[in-house]
Amino acid sequence: MSDSEDDVPAPRRLPGVWCAALLFLGCQPADLSGSVEAYVYRLDSATRAYSLERSAVDNLESLRGLQGRDVSVRAGSELNSGLLDLQVVRGAPFQLEWTADAEGVVQPADLQSLYALSLYRNLDRVAALLRAHGHVPAARLDVFYFPRMDSLVLGDGRAGFTDNAAFVPQANAFLIVPSFVLADVPMFLNEGVMAHEFGHATIHQELFAPTGSHWLENASAASLHEGVADLIGFAATGDPNYIGPTVDIHRDLSVPRDYTDGELDQLLSGGETDPHFHGSVMARAVYELWPKSPEGSISEAERSRMLSVILATLRTIPLADGQLSLASFPNWLVPQLGAEERAAACELLLRRLAPLAAEFTNCEAP
Repeated sequence: MSDSEDDVPAPRRLPGVWCAALLFLGCQPADLSGSVEAYVYRLDSATRAYSLERSAVDNLESLRGLQGRDVSVRAGSELNSGLLDLQVVRGAPFQLEWTADAEGVVQPADLQSLYALSLYRNLDRVAALLRAHGHVPAARLDVFYFPRMDSLVLGDGRAGFTDNAAFVPQANAFLIVPSFVLADVPMFLNEGVMAHEFGHATIHQELFAPTGSHWLENASAASLHEGVADLIGFAATGDPNYIGPTVDIHRDLSVPRDYTDGELDQLLSGGETDPHFHGSVMARAVYELWPKSPEGSISEAERSRMLSVILATLRTIPLADGQLSLASFPNWLVPQLGAEERAAACELLLRRLAPLAAEFTNCEAP
């Protein structure tokens, strides 16, 4: 499909009063495609607050089914874990309920439709941003909206996976589960969180998929995954604490942190570890080395450069027997920087991530 705006068909719209009447009679307005104006729950880039606002929803092949160029929202999906494999039931296209006002602006007719439409917009926006930087998804990604999750051993697992979102590489799909905590901005409505999850799909395709490696099997690789996804969440939103509107879990990239020998020992111990913590420490170091304004912020142009460097780094990291270190990403990021930036970057990385110093092969010895 062409990316040219000229090739996108104009949406077909019905006057709002007729749409409301048709919905009341059990009918639906004609499906829409291309780009539509709609009310969604979104982040205001100026105020950094979430609210119900009009916004463009782009790259639609079907508004009713919430299927677009890069993502497709699915209802009635299932993930069934057996003893040896994961069985995936992909379900059916989401059935969006909506009307249109007198200006033709789409108005979701119920809460689930508002949620799902906002979710589609979030994922499509980050997909378009990554396309602009050279990353094109190898295949359209399904979005399993509130799926059933069963385990042959444990039974229905949905109650243990609330207030979260995830990318499942085996299914090439995102899991979106209900929010049972009364958060102002559930995970799936948080634009940074959805950019983070799309980041996982991007990292998997750019770094792991050609070899068939599975990043969840290695704590260091999983931590690298989480840290790079955090950087993508920031690059998409401009907010180093993008997860803050949903939950305060101390993942603010703008707060520097030194990695300790004990933390590295815990990562390498083979025991239970939190890859989000280790990845966040690595991502904070990368954030800290990036050029900033006198006020301490990273400009939109520099965020764009960061995203280009992230993708170039992922394509450069060598996979030796599938083994990765937490240092692999920052080490191979250094050659992507300008010559005048590398010395300062190495000095900072070697200081913040001192236990990994021996693995920064692209930096001169301290």
